[in-house]
Amino acid sequence: MNWQHFHALLWVRWRLLVNQMRRGGPVNAIAAGFLAVIGVLAALVMFGSFLFVGLFAFPKDYPDALLYVWDGLVVAFIFSWMIGLIIELQRSEVLSLDKLMHLPVSLKGAFLINYLSSFFSMSLIVFVPAMVALSLGVLFTWGPSMLVVLPLLAAFIVMVTALTYQFQGWLASLITNPRRRRTVIVMVTMGVILMGQVPNLVNIIFIRSWANTEDPAITEFNDRQEKLGAARNAGEIDEQVYKERQQENEMQKVARQRELKEDVEQRLETSFVIGNAIVPPGWLPLGAEFAAKQNVLPGLLGTLGFAGIAWLSLWRAYQTTVRLYTGQFTAGKKAAVAAIDTSPPAVKKATSALRLNVLEWRLPWVSEPAAAVALGGFRSLIRAPEAKMMLLTPLIMVVVFGSLFMSNVFTPKKSKESKGAQESLQQFIMPEFVPPLVAYGAMSMALLSIGQFVGNQFGFDRGGFRALVLSAAPRRQILLGKNLAFAPLGLGLGLLVSVLVQVIYPVRIDVFLAEVPQLLSMYLLFCMVANWLSIMAPMSIRAGTMKPVNPKVFTVLLHVFSVLLYPVVLAPVLLPLVAHLLVEEVAGIRYLPVDLVLSVLLCALVFFLYQAVLTSEGQLLRRRELKILEAATAKTE
Repeated sequence: MNWQHFHALLWVRWRLLVNQMRRGGPVNAIAAGFLAVIGVLAALVMFGSFLFVGLFAFPKDYPDALLYVWDGLVVAFIFSWMIGLIIELQRSEVLSLDKLMHLPVSLKGAFLINYLSSFFSMSLIVFVPAMVALSLGVLFTWGPSMLVVLPLLAAFIVMVTALTYQFQGWLASLITNPRRRRTVIVMVTMGVILMGQVPNLVNIIFIRSWANTEDPAITEFNDRQEKLGAARNAGEIDEQVYKERQQENEMQKVARQRELKEDVEQRLETSFVIGNAIVPPGWLPLGAEFAAKQNVLPGLLGTLGFAGIAWLSLWRAYQTTVRLYTGQFTAGKKAAVAAIDTSPPAVKKATSALRLNVLEWRLPWVSEPAAAVALGGFRSLIRAPEAKMMLLTPLIMVVVFGSLFMSNVFTPKKSKESKGAQESLQQFIMPEFVPPLVAYGAMSMALLSIGQFVGNQFGFDRGGFRALVLSAAPRRQILLGKNLAFAPLGLGLGLLVSVLVQVIYPVRIDVFLAEVPQLLSMYLLFCMVANWLSIMAPMSIRAGTMKPVNPKVFTVLLHVFSVLLYPVVLAPVLLPLVAHLLVEEVAGIRYLPVDLVLSVLLCALVFFLYQAVLTSEGQLLRRRELKILEAATAKTE
């Protein structure tokens, strides 16, 4: 690498930063300075805190505690680093290499500057001083063997930044197609959020099950205690013998409980060690623990491993960057010569039928204009990044709340007595009418999670709303098609959460089947409000985001009011369940499918109401379509 070229590129980088701050104005400069001061103060506080922890918090006879503290610090750093990575995904490189391709400068120098710029992040500013302070503190606690932690920490930081830079280069090669750019960013965001739930699931499935598992010997001690009490009450043994045997039994029980506790701690420690050995970021805590035990070999091996991963990642990132800026990802491919199809006509017809485009499907019992709007809307929905963003909410809710429900499934029963007490408590807390209410709430949340999209369906059309305005289709059919386009998403999410609730808290089959017409009724009522809101309060949405463009106060207030209106509109769906409970609890008549029959009747009533409301909303759409077009296309083109 030419040092003069590197110095020139470094000077260019500094001038770009100065010009960027100057263009941002004084307010931007003050905000940046304030954030810099906050970051420096946070780094100083973290340095002092973890230096104190390293000096005084660790007992010399318990080096395993060092593993747990380093694990927590590494997990917090990686989580903060991934959040910063999501924020930085849409930013370009510090020095764009395509502007340097025609200059006699070293591409490796520009690549190195871009990589070193990734070190200037809030996560590194806050967490690296804490890690260095902890390494220095334990150096005085456990002696010179802890010096191996310092190069191990440096190699860990280089590995994380190198992997991140390689990942950003790989994403850059994927999003050379503008249509895929926001989709890739949404999928990465979704993956990071779901990865954040992994520790919670591990805690529920493994750690909690270990902690709540009761040994058969404990049950035997409890049974022996009951037999002693029964023998004393029957007069078979006197009070003195009872106290002696009770004390002996209690001592044995306490000793067994201590053994079980030590066994659980040993299993957790072994699991932590194995997990740290398998996952590369865990090599840093593992090396620190073994260094505290006067064994520096794992730390040295970890340093070499981090350095090898970092070198490989930077090499791959450089190759990907060069290929990206030399046009190898966007170069056209030679068109392959189409093979002559010699299959029989019947096979050709069947194959062409299987390859029908989504827009060529035929929807039964639906008019052609409504079917065209529905299929076009559905096709646009499955391709829109906004729809993928919208799916984040119900997906996260299913993972988070589903894991809470599944904790009851994976928690083993302790003994006969505790099992009976737990079942009695569960019956007290979870009566028969609660699981249907849980299913109703889950289906309501699934529908409300798409309310922002369905309640502004014309705003998300943007310039495409012109096609609806210029079409000769009845406005009632347009609204019907819009509702059908969202039906697979809304009804699919509702059925999914309903089945999950049935698996976790099963109810009678007729009560479960009643949830299908209930969900359909809820969706029709939901569409009535969403159609009215889309007509009265359209908002222009930026492409690829959920952010409105200059929303009006009245429009925002209507959308806020709709959040309170949806539960009121959906509440009548609970009437069949209320009638079912009255028949069973008050009249004492059980095993009648009251909920199912009344839910079907209510669904038919809501369907006819939907037909009437749809006609009036179609007339309202015709009167306001020009205002909707003006709002939907405002500053988006």
